[in-house]
Amino acid sequence: MSAREGASLPCTSGFSCPACAAPLHTRASSIACTSCNRVFSSLAGVPDLRLSYPDPYVSWEEDRERALALADRAGSLDLVGLLGEHWRASGYPETLAERFLGLELATGKRAAAYLDAIERERGRPLDAEDALLEVGCGTAVVAATAAARVGRAVGTDVSMRWMVLAKKRLSETGAEAVELACCSAEQLPFPPSTFDVVVAVDVIEHVAHQPQFVAACHAVLRPGGMLFLATPNRLSLGLEPHVRLWGVGFLPRRLAPRYVRALSGRPYDHVRLLSAPGLRRLLTSAGFSVKIVPPEIATSTEQLYRGVELRLVRAYNRARRFALARRSLLAVGPFFHVFATKRG
Repeated sequence: MSAREGASLPCTSGFSCPACAAPLHTRASSIACTSCNRVFSSLAGVPDLRLSYPDPYVSWEEDRERALALADRAGSLDLVGLLGEHWRASGYPETLAERFLGLELATGKRAAAYLDAIERERGRPLDAEDALLEVGCGTAVVAATAAARVGRAVGTDVSMRWMVLAKKRLSETGAEAVELACCSAEQLPFPPSTFDVVVAVDVIEHVAHQPQFVAACHAVLRPGGMLFLATPNRLSLGLEPHVRLWGVGFLPRRLAPRYVRALSGRPYDHVRLLSAPGLRRLLTSAGFSVKIVPPEIATSTEQLYRGVELRLVRAYNRARRFALARRSLLAVGPFFHVFATKRG
């Protein structure tokens, strides 16, 4: 293990082995499970607790190499510059890369809005007695924002590249108390009943095994705890947000990848959007009480749309003011906020 990879080994108190659930311990140059004898490494001070890396386009080794390259540039670039490096290395078309960067830059206000919505739904504010986990955290904007409200905030992501970007955000925002771990969303390295709130924004549509992901979130929540999801609607009348094409969700799942590849040349095997009824079935069967709402599209996000899509967004925001219209928007609106409470 290089000094760059293993430097600043993190404290693993409060983490458990993703394979056997036993406590993890930090040794001189590694992180170890004394029960199953697995040894985990770290990179840039973030524990790498992945048992596998299911990304179909980037190997585990390539993910770590890109993460190391970002870590090398983190001292000379700000978060915006580092995100630009990330998207250029990812090979996305320039228009998509610019859009994803714009969405990332608008996440600060959205993160606060997510936490406000969670507090309203809980019926009480987050406080120092609460522990919050952000799964698939990307740059950990929700965890960073929550750090001022809760006693413990943790961010996880399956990509080590995003962990390096998250560390940069935490450094720039002064939220270094947020804990980070690189792990699979389906194999969360925490003891049962650890968190009061689990947040996953634009995650469930990307995980390899959705029921396993939901079960993992259920397991780490305390009874009465809340899982909050923000996710696009499969049956939205707007453009599919990952590939910017019309009508993808209305196709049978086996045909959607062929359609996307034919029109854009990009793969689509890694995205599985859900409708409101699909989300409700999945979460209810895992032991959650479920509420799904069509949220307002904030002005900061609205500015990213153009033409017909912008007119649809504005019509959506007007329509959602009326209770009867909100029911229809659960069918064809662009995305959902999901509040899933773990039953006692």
